[in-house]
Amino acid sequence: MSDRPPGRAPRDTALQPPGDRAARITRREALVLCVCAAVMLMMRAWAFDLPLETDEANYAVIGSRLLAGDRLYVDVWDHQPPGVFMLFAAASAAFGDGPLVLRGLASLFSLGSLVLIYLILRRVSGPTGAALGAVLFALVSADPGSAGEGCNREIYMNTLILAAWWMVCREDAPSRWRLLLGGLTLGVASLLKTIVAVHWLALVIWLLLQRRSRPAAQDRPGAANLPRQFACFSLAPALLWAAVFFYFSATGRGSLFTDAVFSFNVGYSDTPEAFFMRFLRSFQPLRHPFIFESARAIWVCGILATLALTAAALRKRRPFRDAILLLIVAGYLALCLPAQFWPHYYYLMLPPLVLATALVQSELAAALAHRDVPPWLPRLLLAAAPAWLGYTQQRDYLSRSPLQITERRYNSRDFWAQAMGHKVASVTEPGDTIFVYGPDAGIYYYSGRRCASRFTMTLALRPEYPDAPLRRAWLMEDLQRSRPRLLLVEPEEPFDAWMKFVADHYEYVGADFKDQDRESVILYVFQDRQRPVPRIEWSWDRAELDPPQDP
Repeated sequence: MSDRPPGRAPRDTALQPPGDRAARITRREALVLCVCAAVMLMMRAWAFDLPLETDEANYAVIGSRLLAGDRLYVDVWDHQPPGVFMLFAAASAAFGDGPLVLRGLASLFSLGSLVLIYLILRRVSGPTGAALGAVLFALVSADPGSAGEGCNREIYMNTLILAAWWMVCREDAPSRWRLLLGGLTLGVASLLKTIVAVHWLALVIWLLLQRRSRPAAQDRPGAANLPRQFACFSLAPALLWAAVFFYFSATGRGSLFTDAVFSFNVGYSDTPEAFFMRFLRSFQPLRHPFIFESARAIWVCGILATLALTAAALRKRRPFRDAILLLIVAGYLALCLPAQFWPHYYYLMLPPLVLATALVQSELAAALAHRDVPPWLPRLLLAAAPAWLGYTQQRDYLSRSPLQITERRYNSRDFWAQAMGHKVASVTEPGDTIFVYGPDAGIYYYSGRRCASRFTMTLALRPEYPDAPLRRAWLMEDLQRSRPRLLLVEPEEPFDAWMKFVADHYEYVGADFKDQDRESVILYVFQDRQRPVPRIEWSWDRAELDPPQDP
């Protein structure tokens, strides 16, 4: 029996069964969506003038080298699949490789994610939940704690992942075309990062659960049986990866591609601790404890909503709610399995948690609206998470200077690489090559100088990773063949061939020191003895960018 007095209309009629909702979006809904999109773009635009972060600069540098004719995994090396380099190369070829272009590309994909979140929630919970989800994502899209303001891979992956879930889970029995398109978008996403395979597996589980819980008599015309569903969903990723393998094998790079993308990453994700510890450690990332602060509302409300969805799923299976629960699980696996808890990895969790938060809070608000409570109470419940999130984003993002936004994450490393790049450009010629022994590809990006080696970042040269001796030998071959005019050496573990190369051909010309400790060197600079460079001051202090204010 309802607690609502007889004849009293419900205060919120948005949460109707899925089949009762109009297929078309109303003008009011479109207006809400446009306002959320505008808010999201304004949030993202706040960081458009920030330098590219290390990984982002590396993708742009490698993309430019591919456009210049270099071969991936031979002339230029990275342990990522080719998708992100192809994406950045395409954007650079069409519009240039400036930071505004790359951040604009990320904003375009974020708009896609916003629309998909709205459509998924509209299907599951109605216009109220969809509007709440769009508001939450608009506010959290540029979250600095998880590097959302940048243009890293996870931004593009989220859009493709959400598209796949939308296409496959939109109907009880998805058509073959939806399965094909869903598999295709996940296949494309996996070319950005192979961990996307866990989403493919989660969707297969959803299809299996759906099939077992639905009598065959309920299948709509044209619905495929389970083996055909599996075949349709597998076809596009299988063909896509087969084409990639064939291309690299046909161009003599099959083993190099496999070693870089698969063998190296297995070693990269290996840790000395027990396997399951990575799932616990994700909640306390030691290197970056600030990750949860600026988006705390999403993390807290999303986790509580996930527990509520889990409890509801144990009592009764409801397919579209269960799909969101599986999406959260897949996102969590994608975060934890690499065992490298960089801030941008956490960005994969934000859309699933937004979906869960909006779904559960809108349902609670609708339940309150049917009871004899003050009308402001359901509205207060709906406004609580956006207000909390807006406050933390204002505190940790909108009220911060550009340097303050990034220095908590990587200790102003992006601004440092930009400054070093400008110093390198001031003492070298456009045709000169340089080499940075360290992870800061931003120096290449901002100097406009070509890396003398295939290794634009030297992570893979560290001895703890598989085949490090082989890659070190490749490095020395590259440097002997194209001797760089400058070496910029960060504190990394040296090896004999490298030290001999430096001693034979280079001389020390300067260094950069920690801002607060002038005895601690963070960068050594060496010049080729046969091609000296003008003398400059190589030390850079972040106070040059953000000088202290007078009291």
